[in-house]
Amino acid sequence: MKNLPEDFVNRMKDQLGTEADDFFNAFSFPSPTSIRLNHRKGNSSFSDLQQVPWCTNGFYLESRPRFHLDPHWHGGAYYVQEASSMILDDVITQLNLDQTPRIWLDLCAAPGGKTGIIASHLNPTDILIANEVVPQRKTILWENLVKGGYMNTLLTSEQASSFRESLADIILIDAPCAGEGMMRKEPEAINQWTEGLVKSCSLLQKQIVKDAVNALKPEGYLIYSTCSYSLEENIYNISDFNESYDLESIQLNFPEKWGIQSINFKEAIGYQLYPHKVKGEGLFIAVLKNNSNRKSAIQGNKKLSNEFIAVPPGIESILNNPSSFRLRKNSEYNLLIFSSAEEKAIEVLQKWPRAEIIAQAGQIKGKDFIPAHFMAMSGIQHSEVKKIELDLEGSLDYLERSTMISSSVNEIGWHLASYEGTILGWLKYTPQGWKNHYPMNWRLRSRNTF
Repeated sequence: MKNLPEDFVNRMKDQLGTEADDFFNAFSFPSPTSIRLNHRKGNSSFSDLQQVPWCTNGFYLESRPRFHLDPHWHGGAYYVQEASSMILDDVITQLNLDQTPRIWLDLCAAPGGKTGIIASHLNPTDILIANEVVPQRKTILWENLVKGGYMNTLLTSEQASSFRESLADIILIDAPCAGEGMMRKEPEAINQWTEGLVKSCSLLQKQIVKDAVNALKPEGYLIYSTCSYSLEENIYNISDFNESYDLESIQLNFPEKWGIQSINFKEAIGYQLYPHKVKGEGLFIAVLKNNSNRKSAIQGNKKLSNEFIAVPPGIESILNNPSSFRLRKNSEYNLLIFSSAEEKAIEVLQKWPRAEIIAQAGQIKGKDFIPAHFMAMSGIQHSEVKKIELDLEGSLDYLERSTMISSSVNEIGWHLASYEGTILGWLKYTPQGWKNHYPMNWRLRSRNTF
């Protein structure tokens, strides 16, 4: 067993009773490595892996590879994600949502793992707001969402209190926490743990929910999660939320063999994943339904709606089925959403005009259209755009932004760099040779294997 804080050990003994020894013994085993495949990018390379029981696209790896040397990772074919956190996939499935257009809000979204799970459940009529207030984490979130190719996703950087009343149909609050569930995986979580940290995190979580709950529409769902075990951060908080904000705990049903433990306190219901019961780290999750009758304060905006236009001819040639999209311009890029989601996009952008639409189509410079990296990642490009299939060495060269491309193709224009069917980004063939348009900030900087 790792050198765990004495107060934490005593807490867990009180909380788990006779199961405590099994819990502490789990710290002697290495943390499993798991990935979640991108539902938009089919890849057969992982078909023989053990599946994460509660996630359709989640799989365990036998060992942890050097992900930075795998072009599939750079191309967004999968996301490296802790298995327990993927329980969100099954939770959303259990909500059994119909096709009604919805606004989703991921309030504490970075680095984007759970955002990607939500995106896999979106209808074409839905809008997802991914919010992150920390600038550095927001940058990472942006990169992961672009590589994921997620349509109908807006990025904001707002305090929880700034979201207007009755905006979202579903809110995910993956709250900042004491990180107890990460102690086996991340030694820093052990070093930083104190009783005071648990108490301060519990207070912060209460404040975040207090600030955000007004953004939840009547009959909407609040999904709350932490990577902690403490009752103060989890089930006690859920009980407080129920009593303070006219929320109701929703019972979920997980197969007994999954090892997910139901936790109850008063009228509150939550679910805990422990490392001695599941193949994953520690996580708590609960779903609350809003029983209040507040009305939405957001109304339509004619001026803003006029800023969405049909896709112009300059972009049509590179976009598959352009009539399915609406376009909005900003100072640099043409931004896309599915036309079916225009109403919900307007509803959000009326309040937050600076919200960034992840789906960048590209830039028109003079007579030339320069496609954005998102267009390559999303799979919405025209099927006639040719793919340049690269081997592993050539793919790593491309990711380093090399222009030494080995291909028999010599057709002037835009092409897609591909590795085993995973699109990596754009190439352009010119009379002077190949031009590599992989984003400079995301280029592969080292091939070291240590």
